[in-house]
Amino acid sequence: MENSNSLFLALNNTDKQQLDLDGNPINGTRVYADDFKKGKTTILRFINGLLDGDLFDTKGNLIMQRPAVDSDGHQEYWRKNKLHRDGEAPAVYSRGFTEEEWWEDGKRKK
Repeated sequence: MENSNSLFLALNNTDKQQLDLDGNPINGTRVYADDFKKGKTTILRFINGLLDGDLFDTKGNLIMQRPAVDSDGHQEYWRKNKLHRDGEAPAVYSRGFTEEEWWEDGKRKK
């Protein structure tokens, strides 16, 4: 596996949907007690059970890329359960936005 600061790479980065028996997203959902004590919130975005932050219009056209994982000083951009960001922007920002990683379709660049 690629070395990364991603919080969810070990659980995701596959084409498989991450659903429980009721059809709700499960893998990639982590809550730490320390996060609550520090008042930290982590937002996770899923599309069809896959970790994915992209925003589409009603015709399926990509409007914008949003982070699928978003917390204080950390963001991860995922598309269909794979670390991905179009263009020259990093897919992972970590350690207070001081470290960056470039990923495309689940493969690390640079």
